[in-house]
Amino acid sequence: MGRPSLARRVARWAALAVIALALMGAGVVAFAAVTPLPKPEVPQATLIYDVDGRVVASLYRQNRQLARPDEIPASLRQAVVAAEDARFYRHHGFDLVAIGRAALRNLQAGRIVEGGSSITQQLARTLYDLSLERTFDRKFREALLTVKLETRYSKDEILTMYLNQVYFGRGAYGAKVAAQEYFGKPLPHLTLAESATLAAFIRGPELYWRQPDRAKARRDWVLSRMAELGMISPAEARRAQAEPLVLRPPDEGEVRAPYFVDYVRDRLAATAPEVAARLYTGGFRIYTTLDLDMQTAAEAAVARLDQVVAPLGEHQGVPQPQVALVALDPASGGIRAMVGGRDFATTPLNRAVHARRQPGSAFKPFLYTAVLASGEPITTPVACRVRQYPGGAGGEPYTPRDYGDPGYHDAFLDIRRAVAVSDNVVAVEWMDRVKPRRVAALARRMGITSPLTTQHLTLALGESAVTPLELARAYATLANLGLRVEPFAILRIEDRDGHVLFRREPRAERVIAPEVAWLVTDVLKSVFDPAYDGTARALGIGRPAAGKTGTTDDSRDVWFVGYTPDLVAAVWIGSDDFAQRVLLPGGAGATGSSTAGRIWQAFMRAALDGLPARDWPRPEGVVRASACTLTGSLDAPRFQWREEWFLAGHVPAPNCLALLQDPHVREDLAAAREAPRGLIPLPLPSLPDDPGRPPDGARPDGGPAPPGPATDGDRQGGAAAPEGPSRPAPGAGPPDTGGDEGGLPAPDGEPDPSPHRPAEGGPAATPPPESGGPPESGGAPGAHPDDRASDGSGAGGHRDAGTPPQEGPSVPPTAPDRGTYVP
Repeated sequence: MGRPSLARRVARWAALAVIALALMGAGVVAFAAVTPLPKPEVPQATLIYDVDGRVVASLYRQNRQLARPDEIPASLRQAVVAAEDARFYRHHGFDLVAIGRAALRNLQAGRIVEGGSSITQQLARTLYDLSLERTFDRKFREALLTVKLETRYSKDEILTMYLNQVYFGRGAYGAKVAAQEYFGKPLPHLTLAESATLAAFIRGPELYWRQPDRAKARRDWVLSRMAELGMISPAEARRAQAEPLVLRPPDEGEVRAPYFVDYVRDRLAATAPEVAARLYTGGFRIYTTLDLDMQTAAEAAVARLDQVVAPLGEHQGVPQPQVALVALDPASGGIRAMVGGRDFATTPLNRAVHARRQPGSAFKPFLYTAVLASGEPITTPVACRVRQYPGGAGGEPYTPRDYGDPGYHDAFLDIRRAVAVSDNVVAVEWMDRVKPRRVAALARRMGITSPLTTQHLTLALGESAVTPLELARAYATLANLGLRVEPFAILRIEDRDGHVLFRREPRAERVIAPEVAWLVTDVLKSVFDPAYDGTARALGIGRPAAGKTGTTDDSRDVWFVGYTPDLVAAVWIGSDDFAQRVLLPGGAGATGSSTAGRIWQAFMRAALDGLPARDWPRPEGVVRASACTLTGSLDAPRFQWREEWFLAGHVPAPNCLALLQDPHVREDLAAAREAPRGLIPLPLPSLPDDPGRPPDGARPDGGPAPPGPATDGDRQGGAAAPEGPSRPAPGAGPPDTGGDEGGLPAPDGEPDPSPHRPAEGGPAATPPPESGGPPESGGAPGAHPDDRASDGSGAGGHRDAGTPPQEGPSVPPTAPDRGTYVP
């Protein structure tokens, strides 16, 4: 017999091929029937939300958000089917017609010009990360998974999975992300033309969005194809084709609140390590305490840095000086805003959390909290005069000083005025009385976690370094009327299915009495009060606020920490090398009020805009009463009656000579008499007579007494004339000042014979610096010469070699504590 004809041979091979394919298909189906479908782990982006549910950041290796079936518009489903697999609803995973057509066209073209893979086959490849290699093993696994998907899921479920898996270009995985990326809208709101555009991008995800003309041509083809298949009418297709193609420009890749987001990542390691391990693929929803409006206000305020300070060059390639701002909700501890430096891209170090720096006078509120908690009245006078304490460098006495020349107010200052003008000498004397160990323990209870010295008196002046976050936390204890809260950033964590994995439980602990916290807050309000010459008198924010400036030695660190009932914020400015001085634009040394205070003011005004102004409710254990104090210069001290707030049960006795029972007051008066300009003769009985009673209407039990007008008779021995500013009850009008511009009330309405001008028969003294700022500052807005925690000899700030002791009677540390960075 002869050889079979060519036609018969081709038919035979074709039959064998069909049989082989049938057998292979049967084998695939049979194997699929006994092989379980592996559960895919689809990488999904984790979203971080602010307190109002706004997206702060999306963390991903593949930017993917899964859409629910009801979120996908019908127009997108139809467009994708028309573009990718017109017979999708009629085949069972393999479109043999499409495969044959693609094979013929590829053969004719001599290269791959068309694919025949169905939507289910494409899903199997991407869902299980199959390569595109033309190997039997890969094709068998793809066929197996395709069959399994078709038998396990409905067509609509497969299409939903596909639309959540497919890549649309520009980093957008899944239709939900693509709708936001290209059109800036939620997926359900896509128009017919926009749906066709996304369907068009699937074949060339990184091609079409870069070439608008080609993208529009491809979109219009998809619309025509939808009309051919009867999905839409020809008129609908024409209307959609007439629409211009408008795509959002690509994002620049910036993360909102980058320092905060970085802080959240760090906290996850301790809060939810299983989430941290899968942060970029797990599709978690992390709800945080951040307020994006306040964060925007913080970033805008920090952007003013170069307007308030002079540039200092670079340190290790990073511009100097640097800045940090952190704001908390004092009631909960939730972090509302966080800025850790000038620019996260160039300096990701979060100084708000990791930079320990000396706080200067910003530490004084903890000292005065301890003083008032001991029952000491606000009206207790202490003389700002030359004082010496044992334990100085080289065995020399330690002599604190105030900023400027001559370095002393030479006057009696009660607690309110000493805080308002940030007097260092008085602060060190109070520290000597209440002791550093007690103040350090109280500061720790209020929220300071960094190591604090317990041996040196200059703890009062901010010797021990702290971070902005812990300083804000400790001030929040005052703003929260004695309840300490923990700063936190994460409210709730959900998995991709909405199951709650972590929820923050609010925690607060009573660490100081509400009456004490209220009194300290009321005293810190005086820092903003021009009547008391407050160091922050130019930094008002139009609502009740309390705060404190801080400036370390040589202006190496400048601070402002302030608060309202709704918000507490700490601002720090300094150099990363711990050595350079912070300077004003004119070259003068900066102060906390002239720099950090201005950033704080700008932030608080914007952050609290629209919120009603609130004051702190006065606790029942605080009473208003008239009391006698000493005021005036050491040359001419005088008794003065004025109204003040007191702890119930701690109202001073209703007579002025009772002050003389205090040995500290007697010592100060004795020092005044021994001064060269002393005008008070010896012995003690020759001191000014006790007026004998409070003004008419005052009650010894602590009731209020409106001050009455002074008379000549009063000055000679009758009722003492009320002088100086009095603090109104919360919600009342502004105080009746009556004090002189220099901050010390003049005796009997006459100019104060301060040590800065010659007293009668006394020598002339150096004039004081301008009240608007240090002598070299030119009176920068908000500046004040007395907000520095420098004592003129190195105490209370960054120390130079050979500085006097930092605190108390013990020998100071051999190495100064300039600060550090915490891990």
